[in-house]
Amino acid sequence: MPPISPQPTRAASPADARVRRVVVLGCAGSIGTQTLDAIRHINGLHDRGRFPHRFEVVGLATGRNVEAMIGQARSLGVTRCAIAEGSYKVEGIDLDSGPGSAERLVRETECDLVVGAIVGVAGLPGVLAGLERGVDIALANKETLVAAGSVVIPLARRTGARILPIDSEHAGVWQCLMHAAGPDYAPPHEAPQSVHRVTLTASGGAFRGRDPADLTDATPDEALVHPNWDMGAKVTVDSATLVNKALELIEAHWLFGLEADRLDAVIHPGSVVHALVSMKDGSVIAQMGTPDMRTPIMRSLTFPGVSPEPLAPLDLIGAGPLEFRPIEGSWRRAIDLGFRAIRAGGDAGAVFNAANEVAVRAFLDRRIPFGRILDIVESVCDALSPAPAEELGSILEADARARAHADSLVGSP
Repeated sequence: MPPISPQPTRAASPADARVRRVVVLGCAGSIGTQTLDAIRHINGLHDRGRFPHRFEVVGLATGRNVEAMIGQARSLGVTRCAIAEGSYKVEGIDLDSGPGSAERLVRETECDLVVGAIVGVAGLPGVLAGLERGVDIALANKETLVAAGSVVIPLARRTGARILPIDSEHAGVWQCLMHAAGPDYAPPHEAPQSVHRVTLTASGGAFRGRDPADLTDATPDEALVHPNWDMGAKVTVDSATLVNKALELIEAHWLFGLEADRLDAVIHPGSVVHALVSMKDGSVIAQMGTPDMRTPIMRSLTFPGVSPEPLAPLDLIGAGPLEFRPIEGSWRRAIDLGFRAIRAGGDAGAVFNAANEVAVRAFLDRRIPFGRILDIVESVCDALSPAPAEELGSILEADARARAHADSLVGSP
């Protein structure tokens, strides 16, 4: 990674401070496209005099979907883009390519906010580049903190960059904590000591209510039918195994400075309550909203303000009863692996995340059955002892070791 260039202040804003310049990493994915929807909505409110800021998208990056990205760039007037795979020339667009193109886009583009929505560890360099410049990050990529929280959080504190969570559960926790810490509160500041415990909710995924023993040979077609959310394939499979919730617990540990004994998760089939914060005085603050990712996205974009008009308002009567269930039995396996990574520290999160990425990819490619995903993840975590991880190099080394070991297990019966 290139040397860090000291920057005593945030990236300079344009003369009209009401314009917020945004770079969207992962623009062609589910979060990226919904982010652009939210930006169009907010800009429409601005044009009608209902919101003080207008957003200008100044950079787009994708992994391989060049057609979608170029279509977005044309519609939004974006002239700087990046693609990780392939090499292209597009008239009127400065299109960088290659594995480091998203990182270069962030380093070389003046912006006020970076939306980190590239899936997996591949999204880490771009996020780190923004943090190094002191630019706020609207973070959807949970792997950034799961694998590299020990690097990301100290860097954000050093440069003054804020990490604004887009993931619905962490956005919910964040909003609850504003009531305890004040309206300007944002990670990486730790949660106040008045907080007793943070509980994340889980929909239960495609297989909620079913016995894990009956799902050994479940197919990708079955696992990808999520009952509530419209998400990408990888996170939808993670929801089905509950690894998604384990990753979110690790992310919450880093975002809000909470140890394992101050974190929990429950099944909430309706996906209406996204997070609950229990205070030491016995009171509980809950954040509610429709299962629509554009709502937490808009919260991150408009912070510290609030959009005066929702894209998807919550109908309390139509939402029905609020049901909560404990995560029990074999379904707790992924959650326990997540808590184990929190307690172990070091590179344990990177190992857990890498092993899961390999196993999920193998499942989606129909090389392993559903029941082997957690077998592979747990075997890798057992085989690789946690080691200190205070720099990016050590995290990437742990990631590579875990992937190699997981690959070897995918190829064995």
